[in-house]
Amino acid sequence: MAILRGEKVNHKKLLSDDNATVAAALAKAVDEDKNSTSKEKARTGQKYYDYEHDILNNRIFYLDDNDVLREDHNASNVKIPHAFHTELVDQKVQYLLSNPVTIEVEDEAFKERLEEYYDDDFQLFLQEAVEGASNKGKEYVFARTIANDRLCFQVSDSLHTFPVYDETNNLKGIVRYYNKDVEKDGKVVSVEFAEVWDEKQVTFYVKEDKNGSFKFDSTRDMNPRPHVIATDRLGNILKRSYGSVPFYRLSNNKQEKSDLEPIKALIDDYDLMAAFLSNNLQDFAEAIYVVKGFRGDDLSKLRQNVKAKKVVSTSSDGGVEVKTVNIPVDARKTKLDIDKDAIYKFGMGFDSTQIGDGNITNVVIKSRYALLDMKANKAEVRLRSMLSWCNEMIVADINRRFKTAYKANDITVNIVRETMVNEKDIVEVEKIKEETRAVVIESILAVASRLDDESVLKLICEQFELDWEEVQLLIEEQEYSSGLQDDTDPVEGEDDAGAGQVA
Repeated sequence: MAILRGEKVNHKKLLSDDNATVAAALAKAVDEDKNSTSKEKARTGQKYYDYEHDILNNRIFYLDDNDVLREDHNASNVKIPHAFHTELVDQKVQYLLSNPVTIEVEDEAFKERLEEYYDDDFQLFLQEAVEGASNKGKEYVFARTIANDRLCFQVSDSLHTFPVYDETNNLKGIVRYYNKDVEKDGKVVSVEFAEVWDEKQVTFYVKEDKNGSFKFDSTRDMNPRPHVIATDRLGNILKRSYGSVPFYRLSNNKQEKSDLEPIKALIDDYDLMAAFLSNNLQDFAEAIYVVKGFRGDDLSKLRQNVKAKKVVSTSSDGGVEVKTVNIPVDARKTKLDIDKDAIYKFGMGFDSTQIGDGNITNVVIKSRYALLDMKANKAEVRLRSMLSWCNEMIVADINRRFKTAYKANDITVNIVRETMVNEKDIVEVEKIKEETRAVVIESILAVASRLDDESVLKLICEQFELDWEEVQLLIEEQEYSSGLQDDTDPVEGEDDAGAGQVA
């Protein structure tokens, strides 16, 4: 029984050494993964990040004269997705990773080789991984070797990736599946491919018919193949494996829920409130007509005539009474504000529209970043775990390439965040500190005559955060140098005087 996190599905056949057995089991396994609850929620999270909200599917219905429910194509149906989720995810990613992740090691040669891996592409990879995990609850990353025989990392979309475990819940493989357009019989058709990765190799399968089954891909030059293949200058094919499944799963949280789930209902409510406020303003911009003695066929035509022609025909004893409607704008605006505050609160984000009382000190700014800081702390712990895995892979690759024996434990990873600050507030705080220090020093000097020199020096060093022992040593060296100079001058004078007496 292979186990997918949170779900138990019988994928034991995917661990078989027989390619035909694996191919027969792939179709069911992939289909189960596509239709799982977790993947459906992941797709929703990604859609909301791409501004594809539920409001875009909103439809308006009414009961006609025969009490039949019909869609109202004449009514205003504004569909405005408000990208709160996009903003909150981007806030989290950029707050955590806007500064490049850096590394520190004592060995300069080791650091120089590590920096080759921590390039701009690696920084982009980290942002994509955290972004994907935030939207989908988890994201997979994998290691591969590029043309210059160096390891690099890429994201494997978790919507098309799932793990395979054995009976003891140990990871034994990874399945990736994807669609690709290929030319067949002069036509471009979509073909589904699947890859099964284990500790030693990767095996390729293909499903050409949408309703068919996967089969072993015999068109590949080498199938299965090791994790890495290369050709040397003599044309010999070199093969090697990483020794482990080269995939890592970055979870967004323990439950692997997306950042959308706590706030989806609030965003949907905000979209509806804003959309129907726009609908009301458009539909009720004109008056409502109360018609007596209408000679038309039905009220549907009356609505169309009023909207299109601004004219309605009545009988001789009929009439038209014009009425206006007061739209509850204030109530809707209040509800929008309540929803927005809740979205930033439960989405643990920074609301840049907050005004406050105008006293924007650094304490106020820090308090506004408190929720975002908490969310970033949770993400950073899991990111560091992934970076530890990356460093193990990187160090193993460095040792292979340069015949060294470095250790990943010697690497220190630095993740530095930045927030907005009030520069004026910082200057004022520093000014107060300096003024306080000046008062303290004046007080020390005022009582210096009652203290010994060593105590006075210690107190002054404390104010400037200086090492008293180092300062004392420098003073002693200076006194020694000055004393040597004083002792030397009289000797020269005596020599001159002696010479004069001899003369």
